[in-house]
Amino acid sequence: MIEALREAVGWAGPPREDVVERRHLAFYLRAVGDDGDEVPATFTACFLDEPPSLPAAASYGSGWLNGGDRFEYHAPLRVGDVIVSRPHFTGVVEKHGKAGPMALLTFETEFRRPDGELVVRHIGTRIRK
Repeated sequence: MIEALREAVGWAGPPREDVVERRHLAFYLRAVGDDGDEVPATFTACFLDEPPSLPAAASYGSGWLNGGDRFEYHAPLRVGDVIVSRPHFTGVVEKHGKAGPMALLTFETEFRRPDGELVVRHIGTRIRK
C-alpha cells in the first residue's frame, strides 16, 4: 500500500485561482480573534483543497488527519489580490504506532500572483491511517 504513495511523489493537483475578498477576510479574522485588517499568510489556508485530492491516497487507510501546517510569508497579501495555487505531493513516510501503520504525507502549495510573484508557501503534513 505504501508503494503506491511513494510512486505518487511528484504528483501535482489541479491548479486553482482565488480572490482575497473583504467579506471572507472579515469572517476569517473574526474566527481567529484578530481585529486588524491586514491579510495574514495563514488566510491562504482557505484556498487549500482539504483533504488533498491525491488519487494514490485512496489505497492507504480510510481517513485523513491534519499533521501540521507551516506558512512562509514572501510578500503581502491585499484585498482584491488574485492568487493562483497548485498543490504538490513532495514526500511520504510510513510510521507504525499502537493503532497500526500510518502514512505521513507532505504537500507543498505555492500561492502566487498571476505575474508569478510568490506570496505564500504552505507546507502541510496530512496523515492517512
